[in-house]
Amino acid sequence: MFRGPSESLCRKLGSFKLNKILELELFHCLSLLYSQIYGVAMLQFVRSGAIIRVLAFLFLWTAAFPFPSKAAEPPPFRAWWPIVNFEVEAGGRGFYAVDGDETRDGESKQRYGFGAGVSDWLFFELEGEYQKAPGGSLEFQAYEVESRIELTKTKAFNEAPNPLDVGLLFGMSVPRNGGDAYEAESRLLLYRRAGPWRSTGNIIIEKEFGNSRAGEVEFAYAGQLRYRLTRNIQPGFEAFGRFGPVDDLSIRDQQQKIGPGVFGFIEVNDDVALKYEVSWLFGVTGPTPAHSLKWLVEFEYKY
Repeated sequence: MFRGPSESLCRKLGSFKLNKILELELFHCLSLLYSQIYGVAMLQFVRSGAIIRVLAFLFLWTAAFPFPSKAAEPPPFRAWWPIVNFEVEAGGRGFYAVDGDETRDGESKQRYGFGAGVSDWLFFELEGEYQKAPGGSLEFQAYEVESRIELTKTKAFNEAPNPLDVGLLFGMSVPRNGGDAYEAESRLLLYRRAGPWRSTGNIIIEKEFGNSRAGEVEFAYAGQLRYRLTRNIQPGFEAFGRFGPVDDLSIRDQQQKIGPGVFGFIEVNDDVALKYEVSWLFGVTGPTPAHSLKWLVEFEYKY
């Protein structure tokens, strides 16, 4: 005669399901709360220039209290604008680490690709990623497909700017080696124009699939502040870093890079321009290489 599960077993199963539901709800609430708090903080930084004081504090804190050193993944190395135009872009970007420790010196990552704005609010891009480990050679690692969506309407240069330009970026990285992980990335893109000042901030969420870290959601950031002397020459600084997985957020155990840079556009003619960015970044936590050269060169054709 068939006998169903005991009453105590049913109670245990019910309790397990309830706990899983509560965990998911708690994670959802914490994620929403974190995104709201971080978004408001970033907005205030952009408006008030407080980010400069925070970065200065990080420099002083690092000098006074050295962080422990351990391996950590390099942070993203581009602060994307939310603004989308009818244009075709092609170019490359990357960074090169300089450090007295041979296990870090010479580390490099580069991306080359092209993209096109298919409307005044949607842009698609395809990139190939190359990596070089310290002491190794540059090797192709993955393809990445990205889309940018502009949520606010771009104002002309002679118009009053938006209080804040906002956009979204979604990307998927497909590894060359089938045994490596796939990675999904999403970004909240923020941009503000105030007089000669231009500030860009990205809040980044990443998730890998197909490896031991597949269950982790990681947070990172990218930021750029520049002063428009002319269209060709715009000095400023950049900051890139990671906070790590959501269940183990940390600044000191992740790579954080900050440093001065020069940015600008060189017009070839009315429709074609060369965009460039060059920054010398300093590591402000133990796992970060002492210095990094970050660069970007991109041709833009407006149609």
